[in-house]
Amino acid sequence: MKQKTTLSAVFAMVSLSAFAQLDIPQAGSTRVDGRINDWRRPEWFQMNTVINGTPTNLSNVRWTAAWDEDPMIYIAVQYDDADIVLKNGTNAADCVEVYVRGDTGSSPTAYAKNQQSAQSYRFGLAADKTSTWLQMGEFENIPRHNRAKAAVSLENNTFTCEIAVPVYDWFDPDYRHRCSESEIMTGRELGLDIAIIDTGKNKTTGMLGINGRDKRHDANAITEQILDE
Repeated sequence: MKQKTTLSAVFAMVSLSAFAQLDIPQAGSTRVDGRINDWRRPEWFQMNTVINGTPTNLSNVRWTAAWDEDPMIYIAVQYDDADIVLKNGTNAADCVEVYVRGDTGSSPTAYAKNQQSAQSYRFGLAADKTSTWLQMGEFENIPRHNRAKAAVSLENNTFTCEIAVPVYDWFDPDYRHRCSESEIMTGRELGLDIAIIDTGKNKTTGMLGINGRDKRHDANAITEQILDE
């Protein structure tokens, strides 16, 4: 049986067996700009489950999320990093991964390579410390008809990462007319998960996430959430 958590008056996963209540409202006028002062009553939740490696550079890790009927999911992640590595568009840098699955009852076979039944996004602060790079799955460039957008800011050693992603029941990376966006509303289930890649000066040291399972190749490992008011 899949474990479920809720978004907005929700249950968020600390580990595979522990839950804590989290209240996340609808998005309102949230902007994706690498700042969180426009979030309406954000409820923050700690994220400290190790997916792999030893991500010891990370501390004070927290995340929150919101949704609207557009349909978009908004995610914000904040954390301190004791050993910052910035590059342009690579997982060999400090960055955040987000996994979204609109139709949680679908077969997840068309996921890792072509992003159809679920989508994964990776984003981070570029080496110039002013711009943000954003990738989708294994694609070097995100398809133009995907409305995802991201922004990251860095103050001292604290990252503030924001991303807004559309929710699809089915996504086609080549053709917009073959995409099917989800109808999301209160009580709707969807898959939403987050991971942070911690990179040292010479190598990736580890990953933290909402749950400890590998979601890059298995859409069934994406934590299910329930939208609420």
